[in-house]
Amino acid sequence: RLVGPCLIGAGSTVGGGRLACCSIGPAVKVSGEMSVCVMIGHANKGHDGFVGHSVIGRWANLGAGTITSNLKNSYGEVTLWTPRGVQRTGQQFLGSLIGDHAKTGIGTRLSTGSVIGAAANVFGTRMPPKVVPSFAWGDGEPWETFALDRFLVVAARVMGRRGVAAHAEAGAHWSRVFAARDGA
Repeated sequence: RLVGPCLIGAGSTVGGGRLACCSIGPAVKVSGEMSVCVMIGHANKGHDGFVGHSVIGRWANLGAGTITSNLKNSYGEVTLWTPRGVQRTGQQFLGSLIGDHAKTGIGTRLSTGSVIGAAANVFGTRMPPKVVPSFAWGDGEPWETFALDRFLVVAARVMGRRGVAAHAEAGAHWSRVFAARDGA
């Protein structure tokens, strides 16, 4: 069910569920319930689970049953981690900001105002913290590091599955992101 306004990009697949007020980029796969979200190109949410008031980066993949909270139990203002510290948002509704190539495992639950870094892989039985660094691997601190060379292999595999080759500059770009992760 589409509840407008919605934008569905070229080559995207909507597999069922309810999409309300969403902007779905090109070549995205989406199913389940989404409300007031932006999914950037080639992202994947192919299964049930609620995602609300969130931004999902390029090539991100949300595992089956991934759920975001987009409203605090207090109905108060959501704060958000930024590189300059936690900031007030002025928003009552704010789900998750999920970076490029980030992944969540089956049944992942994300708190209101969560930030999942680029190339992070979040999975496990406990709720991850509100801030997950780029290239983090696991379900909480101490995080394992998703090694850059392993990430590049997985990213090429993910992109190849959709018939897209990584451009020549990708390795240098991801090397910079990997080097900057500790400063975030």
